[in-house]
Amino acid sequence: MSGFGTALVLQLRAFRRTPLTTVLALVLPVNLLLLLSLFALTGYNAPTGLVMGEDTPSARAFVAALKDTHNSFELRPMDVDTARRQLKQARLVAIIEIPPGFDAGVRAGRTVPVNLTVDNVNLDLAEDVRRAVPAAAAIFAERAGHPEVRVTAALSNVLPRDTGYVEYLGVSAIALAACIAGGVLGGTVTAREWEVGAARLLQVAPRGAAPALAGRLAAAAIVATAASAVTALVVWLGYGVTPRHPVEVAVALLATVAASTALGGLLGARLKRVLPVAPLLVGITLPFYLDSGALEPQRFDGPWLFALAHVSPTYYGVGLMEHAFHGLVVTPEPGWLLAVVLVAIAAVATLGLRKAARP
Repeated sequence: MSGFGTALVLQLRAFRRTPLTTVLALVLPVNLLLLLSLFALTGYNAPTGLVMGEDTPSARAFVAALKDTHNSFELRPMDVDTARRQLKQARLVAIIEIPPGFDAGVRAGRTVPVNLTVDNVNLDLAEDVRRAVPAAAAIFAERAGHPEVRVTAALSNVLPRDTGYVEYLGVSAIALAACIAGGVLGGTVTAREWEVGAARLLQVAPRGAAPALAGRLAAAAIVATAASAVTALVVWLGYGVTPRHPVEVAVALLATVAASTALGGLLGARLKRVLPVAPLLVGITLPFYLDSGALEPQRFDGPWLFALAHVSPTYYGVGLMEHAFHGLVVTPEPGWLLAVVLVAIAAVATLGLRKAARP
């Protein structure tokens, strides 16, 4: 066999002897596809309450124009009281109200105001909605053959101030930093114990392996907290985003790091090798980060994406951070519950690590 053939066979055998590394390499393209798909799925079709003040040809034509504005609205017909209640409950991004007399006003050549109420919790999302209504008005005017646009948006915002997209995204990145730093460090320190054979010695120690692993995880959590704190300082001093609730920032940081470090430690104990820890955790965390409310409140992106987001600690960390920095309520769950869930994740993962450490 030639040198080329020998090398080919030996390398394929090496891949077979390291199945985890090989699987990670094969999964990477699928992971990137998932990442890009989530980026697209979490950025369009804002759930919007549609209140029809009249059912006339012009009103129906304007609704058709709203539907044809590219990837802008998920229109949900309802009465005005239901729409306002759902907007207050953060189940809608906006309400569009077509007023009574719409058809008559358009036919008379008057400019008819359509009421637009926007939950401006995120500037990027709010601006998409604000731009889409005038675009729909232009489509409506062109189809109706009017020489000028005869529909305008009478805008009302839920919040007194818009939150800039970079400001919103920068704060959510603190939660990402906490998850990745805690997970990678926690997974590395526990996986190394098995990789170098120290775990077997600890298992026969009088107190078992649990105390030593807990100490290593605590050290990993301290370093991860410091790294995440640096990220928070960059957002504060570099981006100019001053936290409204500094104590809540500290609680959110510590709780997110604790949950991610414990989960990383459990993963490291299962993998028992250091090499795959970082790529696997980063590969898992990034898609969940996009599906955690990092770009906009996750409640607006559909029920199955919203349910999936709850699997990862990034969802709870992002919710806490956005409230701590901006005072925004971006999750249906209250802040105290988000913190409790993170602590519960840390506790459950720690118990799982103790079980994995038993001989």
